[in-house]
Amino acid sequence: MQITKLKIFGFKSFAQRTEINFPTKGLTAVVGPNGCGKSNITDAIRWVLGEQKAASLRMSKMQDVIFSGTEERAAMSLAEVSIVIDNSDGTLNSEYSEVIVTRRVHRDGSGEYLINNQECRLRDVHALLFDSGLGSSTYSQMNADMIKAVLSDKADDRRVLFEEAAGVSKYKQQRKETRRQLERVQMDMERVEDNLRSVRRSVKLYETQAEKVNEFKRLSKRLRELDLSVSIDKFDDMKEGLATLDTATRRLNHDVENSKTNATVLQAKIDEKKLLIAEDENAYRDLEREVQKATIELNDLNNSMGRIRDVISNLEAANEKSQEEIDRNTGKVQELLSERARLEEENAVLSSDSDVDEMNALLEREREILQVMRDKVDDLRTQSRELANERLQKTNQVNSLKSRFERMDAESGLLQANLAKWRSEMEQVQSQKASAESALADINAGLEAADADLERLTEQRSTREERLDAERADLLEAQKKLQELKNEVARLTSRIDVLQSVANEGTDASRWLMEHKADLVGGLLSERIEAAPEYAAQVEAALGDLMDAVVVASDDAAIAAVDAMKGENVGKAVLALVGAGAEPYSGTLQGDGVTGCLKDYVTADEQIAGWLKALLSRYFVVDSLSTAVRLARAMRGEDLCFVAPEGIVRTSGLMSSGTATSGTLSRKNEIAEANSLLEGVNLEVAQAEEEIGRLQDLVDEDTQMLASLVDEIREKEDMKRGGNAGISIQNNIIAGCDRRLAQLQGEMQNAESKIQAAEASKNSDQELMDAQASLEKIEEEYSRVNDELSEQDTMFREKEEDVRELERSAQDKTAKLTQNTNRLNYIAEQVEFLENAIQGRKAEIEKNQAAIQKNEEDGRGVADQVQSKDSALRELENQRDLAREKYELVSGDLEEWRSEVNRLRDDMIEKMKELNDVGRRQEALQANLDRLTERITNEYSVDLANPEDVERVEYSQPEADREIRELRGKIKELGPINVNVMEDYEDEKKRLLEVEAQFDDLDRARASLDRTITKLDDIARSRYLDTFARIQKNFQFVFSKLFLNGETKMSLVEKVDEMGKPMDILDADIEINVRPTGKKMRGIKALSGGEHALTATALLFAIYMEKPSPYCVLDEVDGPLDDANVGRFMALLREFSKQTLFIVVTHNKRTMAEADMLYGVTQEIKGISRIASVQLADATKFAI
Repeated sequence: MQITKLKIFGFKSFAQRTEINFPTKGLTAVVGPNGCGKSNITDAIRWVLGEQKAASLRMSKMQDVIFSGTEERAAMSLAEVSIVIDNSDGTLNSEYSEVIVTRRVHRDGSGEYLINNQECRLRDVHALLFDSGLGSSTYSQMNADMIKAVLSDKADDRRVLFEEAAGVSKYKQQRKETRRQLERVQMDMERVEDNLRSVRRSVKLYETQAEKVNEFKRLSKRLRELDLSVSIDKFDDMKEGLATLDTATRRLNHDVENSKTNATVLQAKIDEKKLLIAEDENAYRDLEREVQKATIELNDLNNSMGRIRDVISNLEAANEKSQEEIDRNTGKVQELLSERARLEEENAVLSSDSDVDEMNALLEREREILQVMRDKVDDLRTQSRELANERLQKTNQVNSLKSRFERMDAESGLLQANLAKWRSEMEQVQSQKASAESALADINAGLEAADADLERLTEQRSTREERLDAERADLLEAQKKLQELKNEVARLTSRIDVLQSVANEGTDASRWLMEHKADLVGGLLSERIEAAPEYAAQVEAALGDLMDAVVVASDDAAIAAVDAMKGENVGKAVLALVGAGAEPYSGTLQGDGVTGCLKDYVTADEQIAGWLKALLSRYFVVDSLSTAVRLARAMRGEDLCFVAPEGIVRTSGLMSSGTATSGTLSRKNEIAEANSLLEGVNLEVAQAEEEIGRLQDLVDEDTQMLASLVDEIREKEDMKRGGNAGISIQNNIIAGCDRRLAQLQGEMQNAESKIQAAEASKNSDQELMDAQASLEKIEEEYSRVNDELSEQDTMFREKEEDVRELERSAQDKTAKLTQNTNRLNYIAEQVEFLENAIQGRKAEIEKNQAAIQKNEEDGRGVADQVQSKDSALRELENQRDLAREKYELVSGDLEEWRSEVNRLRDDMIEKMKELNDVGRRQEALQANLDRLTERITNEYSVDLANPEDVERVEYSQPEADREIRELRGKIKELGPINVNVMEDYEDEKKRLLEVEAQFDDLDRARASLDRTITKLDDIARSRYLDTFARIQKNFQFVFSKLFLNGETKMSLVEKVDEMGKPMDILDADIEINVRPTGKKMRGIKALSGGEHALTATALLFAIYMEKPSPYCVLDEVDGPLDDANVGRFMALLREFSKQTLFIVVTHNKRTMAEADMLYGVTQEIKGISRIASVQLADATKFAI
């Protein structure tokens, strides 16, 4: 078996298809300058053989191996490497004499493997190359990092090489697969064991449910008999009560009618009497109304008198305020008159001043001078504007002439540049034409290749579609299995809910203590202990009522708890006083039929553990009741108990037997086992989901690959269409190039003519000189006018300020006179306003005074009326009192009759209330009777009015009601009852037998796998030790060739685990020590760089001697070696090259000289590597 060829396309720097042929044996050297891509060849070999670590290829991710492009060439979308292996000797497990392994990766991260152009998996590649020395991680590829790793502190790196040479990898792989099978079998055993426990619990649960059904029937029968007996008696009592209430209703109705008749008779007598005394009553009532009317009129007169007094008081207050305002306004008038006299005097002085006329005359003369100066400045500004316009025109003329000459120069320069550009473009067009002709030939060749690729891709698509259909079918089957497992999870969850629903939480008194006296107790004893599932029933039988006991820690707490229960009358509870107890039994009991002491199968928390152990230390578990009886007689002097499956036998002679229902511990264990089984099924669900995920990944991967193939087919078809279009395009390009060449020739001739004309037009510049001279004269005149304008403008500003000062002086005197005049006018207006206000207030006082006099007169009139009305009221009150006395005398017994009528009416109301109460009681009793009848009919289908065929029982009323409540409570505590429990029980027993058979089969399979693993370990250890011994000798042999008289020492150092036990020899560290020529043996860390490299090389070749590989890549291994060491190294290499192909990447000339074939790697185009066969002289140039 030999490597004969390597094909690279798009891998790293090899953008073009590259093919390297290797001889079957000998030395092949790869040379070239640094950075040219030599090591990319070794990376390509490693990658195509299955390397999965991007870091090993000097990349961050696997897609980075694809050619990433350069400045001149675009990036590629895939990388492909193929290696051709001669298998004529049949070393590889393949029927072909030549095997081609291909690997591709796409830019999107997808990839594929092919063996002889047939798609396969990475696992298939590993299987093909397994134990052949061609793997990506074997010692067939050596580089500087591997040299360092071989002698580094990491023993695992060296161990891998020894395992590969010993062929142990195959056994390790088989052991790994066997261990996986064993793990799966163990998982299946755990799952089946969980299932087995679950089924056993189910069988036990169904047995318990059957007992519950019998208990339910017994309780229901007793409840029916007792409830019907009590209900029939209650029905009769209610009937009698309804009859009594009906009698009371009739009596009350009769009493109400009698009271109503008596009240009617008395009311008639009252009405007759009222007719006889109606005149006296009317006189009395009329006088009473007149008294009330006179009282109201008198009150009205008193109110009017008060209002008149208020009006007079308000008018007098208004007069006082008006007089105060008159006095205030009079003072203001006197002040304003004084100010008016002062201002009139001041205005007379200002009006007689003679300086005002002189100032006005001076101001007029200065204004005339200012106007003359303003006209002069305006004339100068007009001249300046005209000169500025003329100056601007001349400047534009000069600039225009200059621009014309500059534009002609620029145009000539532009034409010169265009000529150069057109000449360059002509060369480019000619080159483009040549390229188009070459591309046309390449397109024709590409079309032929595309047709071949299209046929191959179409065939691959068909194969991929068939595989995808099969994977989808597998995925559907896995999804069905997952649904079945989920159904099983739902069933188990339901089973756990059933078990938890019957969990006992203690007696009523126990629950009351935990809820209301939590500070005294420490919870239920059953909640604080755990027992092995197989002994839970024995523990429950031994503890008995103590299972529902409440834990208390001290005597005081126990006494307080008992007192609290008595005070609340909550029932009976068992207390476990863990602080007190008997001494534990110290003896032991062994012999036939004795399993052990019951205390050894129970665990509890620290607080109660000692007490519980002492309690159970006198209970021993035995195999049968006969053994228990025998031991009880033998140990009669001891206070012991023997627990058998059939019951408990005490040395005192007491025996309890029978099978009890499952207690708290059993139910806790059953629930735990059910949860364990549920976890196992959930694990299977997770595994099924993982399998579905794996299948889905395969489907997605193949779907993606199929899509990639479809895209690639479409790409090839597009390539064909593009190729046909490209032919037309290239032909058009060639024709366009011809047209452009002719156009450029014409444009160049036209430009040359324009350049000559521009040079001829620049022969005269007289016009520019005349324009510049005229511009200078205008500049001088413009400057003179501006200077004069500035001088005149300054003089004008100064004169203007003098005129403003005179105007301000004249304006101040005029303003003062105007201000005084305005103030005098304001004072005259204010004096007139105040005098009018004074007159208005005086008139208002006179008006108010007249109103006061009128109100005083009205007040005296109202006072006279009050006196008169008061006298009349006294007279009316006397007449009323006399009329009332006469009315009371003639009315006689009328008030007594009215009182009797009221009493009769009140009595009638009370009787009616009592009648309503009796009616409500009658309705309530009837409702209770109806409810009782309805309940009995619904529950027992019995008519209480005709209770035929009802078996009556004797009872006591209070005890009967209590017993009925207890019976209903017990039935409720039983929970849901499965009437078909026996059918389910038989099904579960059959299922139990099946699961037990499955478990036995899995147990046999586990034992067989254990034996296989042991056998594989023995073979691997034997081969590993034998190979190690031979490599040890080979190492000494090779090392002595590289170092004359050198010595080596290599040994296996066994490791120990955390417990101090020796670990497997296959995992032992390999310790290496050497002594080069003329030195002491001081360890490999003391070696120089060259010695380190030669020592590692010696070890690798020692391994080679044990198991030669068909090829070996040495990537710059000779770098650290000097000439002498290179000579010894090459001699050794030449000796081994007789049976192995060596591919040496090197810079060393001596290594090149020894090579049978040389390949040079260059980068004629930056970033793109190319392979060339070279001569030795050229190779030395490459290596520099």
